[in-house]
Amino acid sequence: MTKLHVFVVICVAVALQGQVSFQQGDNTFAWSRQKEYYFSSSFKLNWFKAVEYCRDRGMFLLSVRNAEEREAVIDYLASTGYTKTHKGLMAWISANDLGEEGEFYWASTGGRVNYPNWSDTEPNDYKTDECTGEDCAILEYWAEGGANYNYTFNDRACTKEFLFICETLPQ
Repeated sequence: MTKLHVFVVICVAVALQGQVSFQQGDNTFAWSRQKEYYFSSSFKLNWFKAVEYCRDRGMFLLSVRNAEEREAVIDYLASTGYTKTHKGLMAWISANDLGEEGEFYWASTGGRVNYPNWSDTEPNDYKTDECTGEDCAILEYWAEGGANYNYTFNDRACTKEFLFICETLPQ
């Protein structure tokens, strides 16, 4: 077979499989449903630095706009093995209410957060001190937390450091 034939066969196999992932150092990449993901499983950043890190790589912090995207992220994270070796996950996503308190928007798309995936009593803008509230969102999972912590959203102070998930937007 020629190199072109081998390339076509690989592309078809990838398309039929639906998802391909591989490890490169401590960082995990994957392609799923026309999106490429990056999960920082080995280092944490604050929300602003996570936004910058993703943008420097031509990506955006994750947006989870519907149940299908949530399921794709759950499948992707399962494929990394992280949730099998860790009891919980807190990772920055692009939702924030930095522009107006209580009005959450996706920094990646500019769209309003309309998918009702918040944990109970969230978002609550908990005040960590007299001038710091919670304006940025994480995706949260706890193995023993039940439905309230099953890949749900929670608002946190943007300056706290968490893992993060980047994505490319579908074309």
